[in-house]
Amino acid sequence: MRHFMLGLACASTLSVGMISESLAERQTATGTRIESQEYSTSRNWGRQLDLPQSGKIVRVMDGTYGFQLVRADGTVAADFLFPEDAIGTELAAGRYQLLPLVCQKHQHHHVEVTVEY
Repeated sequence: MRHFMLGLACASTLSVGMISESLAERQTATGTRIESQEYSTSRNWGRQLDLPQSGKIVRVMDGTYGFQLVRADGTVAADFLFPEDAIGTELAAGRYQLLPLVCQKHQHHHVEVTVEY
């Protein structure tokens, strides 16, 4: 009986931990940038992050040449040359835009970032 109770206590502790993890919310933002040297144009679009509370970056896709996280006021919140360096970065509550960095040869890039809060 004692082992049964200990097992039950461990199982309930694990269940509570799993439930609290599943209650975390996630948002994914996207950013695409196309530049044209021929026409001297630059075009950016995507879905921005709108964090109601602080969060942490848990996933980055693409962003081959890096990317910037830009605050609503236009200041750069974070600058990453290697996309994998962004994993684990803490972000304060607020609105952020993703701006992929481009190189002269490849002027069309995309990045996706997922934040858990």
